[in-house]
Amino acid sequence: MDSSGEEINHFAEKIEEEEPEKRLRFPRWSPSGNPIKDFCYFVGPGWLVCVAYVDPGNYQADINSGATTRYSTLWAIWWTSLLSIYVQVLCVRLSYYAQVTLAEAQAASCTRRMRYLNWFIAEFSVLITDIPEVIGIGIALNVFFGWPYYVGVLLSLVTTMLFLATMNFGIQILEIIILFFVGVMSIALWFEMGAVGADTGALVKGWVIGFMDTKNNHIFTIITIIGSVVMPHNLYLHSASCMSRPVKREASVIKQAVRLSSWEPVLPIIVSFFVNMAIVSIAAESVYGKDNAENVGITDFCNYFVGLATGGCLLWGIALLSAGQSSAVTTTYTGQYVMDGFLNLRIPTWQRAIFSRLAVITPCVILAAAFPDGDVLNRMVNYVNALLGFLLPFAFTPLVKFNCSEDFLGEFASKHLEKCVLYTFAFLVWLVNALALSLPNGGFLGFSWALDFSSKKVFYIFLQIAIQSFTIWWQVNCIITPVPSPMMPLGEERVYREGEFAIYGIEKVVCTDSTDSTDIAMLPPVS
Repeated sequence: MDSSGEEINHFAEKIEEEEPEKRLRFPRWSPSGNPIKDFCYFVGPGWLVCVAYVDPGNYQADINSGATTRYSTLWAIWWTSLLSIYVQVLCVRLSYYAQVTLAEAQAASCTRRMRYLNWFIAEFSVLITDIPEVIGIGIALNVFFGWPYYVGVLLSLVTTMLFLATMNFGIQILEIIILFFVGVMSIALWFEMGAVGADTGALVKGWVIGFMDTKNNHIFTIITIIGSVVMPHNLYLHSASCMSRPVKREASVIKQAVRLSSWEPVLPIIVSFFVNMAIVSIAAESVYGKDNAENVGITDFCNYFVGLATGGCLLWGIALLSAGQSSAVTTTYTGQYVMDGFLNLRIPTWQRAIFSRLAVITPCVILAAAFPDGDVLNRMVNYVNALLGFLLPFAFTPLVKFNCSEDFLGEFASKHLEKCVLYTFAFLVWLVNALALSLPNGGFLGFSWALDFSSKKVFYIFLQIAIQSFTIWWQVNCIITPVPSPMMPLGEERVYREGEFAIYGIEKVVCTDSTDSTDIAMLPPVS
């Protein structure tokens, strides 16, 4: 941290407001006495985030899990789902107690260079999250019309813009449409799971004690599961989505809001687990042991349906299209939140969608055109899931840090046993990724140890050392860097800038910045 304090002067910046009569307000929530009504107020952000748990990336990870390990890695899906619930609770606490997003908190506690580095890592994780969605849309259009995959990938930009157009009628309309189609497919998958005759004993064993059978060649599958379930972009998305549910700034009200909002994602995450379990079971019974099983994925999975032999591929295409579109919308908004938090940059949503989609379409179109059989697309999604797992510590460790910092959250910080558990989780997530990077059969660079001595082997070994050193340095730097200022007083209302977090009507103000364009007011000013 620079001693001059230039990098954290935004803590002392004051946001200038318009005249009071021009300031628009939206009523903040306070308990109504009706538990159902109060809970329904907070329903939305959790479901929005959890739609990503049944997206094409998840489908691919589930298929790969069942096809290559049968039920042995089902435990990883269960425990990452539970971890995801805990992660969402941490996002809720950050949003309601401190009134900041994860991106803002990160940016406000580091130097300018680190701020841009962290923005790049977050932005990269958001962009690659879009790859399975684009591929899923391409596969869906191939199922519907028989078009080559690259044609569907190209048209994903058009379909996403059409879906974004429905945002004029509110995001709730879009999510209802998406959840309906994904819900239909989920029921169909449970039906198919019954038709293939899942091995209940093996399923329960893999669910409860499958970790006892973990082998080196399972590590890559586990990493793909972690990356597809606890995706790093979801941490930025949920911490910002909670901002759309403003609450009255009283300690008792805020604590109740945190409790209700923490319970909100539990049901959708549990439901998504059973959907994922159904896909694993189908792959375990229909694909496992077949020739080329490791290459089966979302492009050809419906060919292995038994109970859904008639119309199964049509339902599969609808599920891929719906989940792909919804996740594409969530990544668009996450990209907005990341730019807003790290760079104080806001652009129209349609521009963000075009930017994200064009950046992602290019490599997907090239691969889809060069390898029209679809196997490469399946493997590409596998590697994207693994890379998302590798990038997770760059979002999860900061989230743990801010939730455990008494200098930041004060009395609301996690302490004692919970603090130890959270940092243990953060360490284990990093450790699994470190092992996957370097162990033989880990799916990344571990193959280099078996190479004959050559310049190629030396290159891969030095590449491993460089990557491992960078991740260790980043994690340690994140943890030991002090938080320069506490959160704003609990009872003080944050002032939102117009268009911030896609919130309209809460507190629209015109702001003047006394700093240059590279400085940002990351956290609300403190007294």
